[in-house]
Amino acid sequence: REQQQRSRPPQQQQQSRPQQQSRQQQQSRPHQQQRSRPRPQQPLRLRLQQSHPQQQQQQQQLRRHRQHPQQQLRQHPQQQQQLRRHRQRPQQQQLQLHPQQQQLPRHPQQQQLRRHQLLRCKHFVSNSWIWNNTAITVAGNGSSGTGANQLNQPWNIFIDQATSDIYIADSLNNRVVKWLPNATSGIVIAGTGNASPASSDLNTPRDVFADSTGNIYVADSGNQRVQFFRNGSTVGTTVSTSWGCGNLFGVYVYNSKIYGCDITKSVIWANGTGVAGIQIAGSASNQLNQPQGFTIDTLYNKSTLYVANSMQHTVVQFFAGSSTGTIVAGINGVQSSASNGLNFPVAVKLDSLANVFIVDNNNHRIQLYCRYPFVNTTGRTIAGTGVLGTSATQLYYPAGVALDSSMNLYVADTSNHRVQKFMRIA
Repeated sequence: REQQQRSRPPQQQQQSRPQQQSRQQQQSRPHQQQRSRPRPQQPLRLRLQQSHPQQQQQQQQLRRHRQHPQQQLRQHPQQQQQLRRHRQRPQQQQLQLHPQQQQLPRHPQQQQLRRHQLLRCKHFVSNSWIWNNTAITVAGNGSSGTGANQLNQPWNIFIDQATSDIYIADSLNNRVVKWLPNATSGIVIAGTGNASPASSDLNTPRDVFADSTGNIYVADSGNQRVQFFRNGSTVGTTVSTSWGCGNLFGVYVYNSKIYGCDITKSVIWANGTGVAGIQIAGSASNQLNQPQGFTIDTLYNKSTLYVANSMQHTVVQFFAGSSTGTIVAGINGVQSSASNGLNFPVAVKLDSLANVFIVDNNNHRIQLYCRYPFVNTTGRTIAGTGVLGTSATQLYYPAGVALDSSMNLYVADTSNHRVQKFMRIA
């Protein structure tokens, strides 16, 4: 080799040296050439062979699915079993929840919040409830009288939720009458018919409340007292001696407290203490003006009062412990027959969902104000036509309202001397 190299001409030797240097550089930088040179794309089969067996299987299934879209991809045996069970399960069958998920949260505030969330949905539907506008007479015969089948200006009424018995304050007959379902005559349970202050007599009773044992409390308006009659006894006991009250038009018992609605002093009493109104009639937020009826929220905002502020043509809400009220229905000081107005409301009741039912006396109708999901300031007429009359669809200065457990509506149609029942139909 040395002899050959020596025998080569000088030019060839100079040319061979750069070639050798370039070869050495190429051998010393193989990675740099690979990085700069683009890697050729391998065929799909070669890549499948080099990939993981599970990936190969998935890619093959994907290719088959592209070629035959109607064929489903293979699933894991456990997934197939779950799919078969899901298809076999009936559509109406609900998934079973864990016992902890079925229960309400244990914290009282969380429970109350959950109840309100559930009730919001229910109350939203209540705005579309419908009652039959043609009533059935369930007490009285439409003419005033003292007979067992007659009434004389029935004022307020109370319904026993367990038995649907009707307790009626038969005001101008100076008695309280109990009317059983489907009965044609009533049973006198308090008062003799004589307007006197005797313990067995009443003088223009305006309201009655019955407790769970059948004892009754009577707003004995003309005698300015609350009379208590034990079940089966015709002799009453005055339970408001120390109140110093005037004419009472409403009575309610809750949490061992006896409440009374005083039209003379424009105040709501609770065991002799004023809890709404300042005993001076007026239009301010802390005053009442000759209220004739009220009720108490015993389910949600407990001890909250709803007062029929008659001379102001409104219904006012007083939260427990608050001395100022909020108007929830009607326009303050304005007589109105519009859907957002009232004309001398005399009674108010709540249903089990806290919706407000108002006796709109001078408009001869019953107004419903739904409270959820928001407070409605517009009422809906659910009984009466707004025009006084004696037909089955009309009312004549109604003064009392009540609901039974089926949400049927009972109205003391005072000047027609009867109690009307409006059936809930939807």
